[in-house]
Amino acid sequence: MAPMKCPSSRSTNPLYGDSYSLTHIARRWGVSRRDIRLLLKQGQLPFIEVLGQLRVPTTAVQKYEHQKSS
Repeated sequence: MAPMKCPSSRSTNPLYGDSYSLTHIARRWGVSRRDIRLLLKQGQLPFIEVLGQLRVPTTAVQKYEHQKSS
């Protein structure tokens, strides 16, 4: 069996810059991708679309986490 790849914390693709995928954020927070999409729809998390993939800037994720922990 081929070894499974571990998702990186950040994409190594320079087009994505310092941003997280929705899957990464969902795993990080222990929620579903649907929950993350709801936050995007409600405007609670900013996002960008790169090559058809939604990405959330790392600074926005950190800011959101800080607000929730306060």
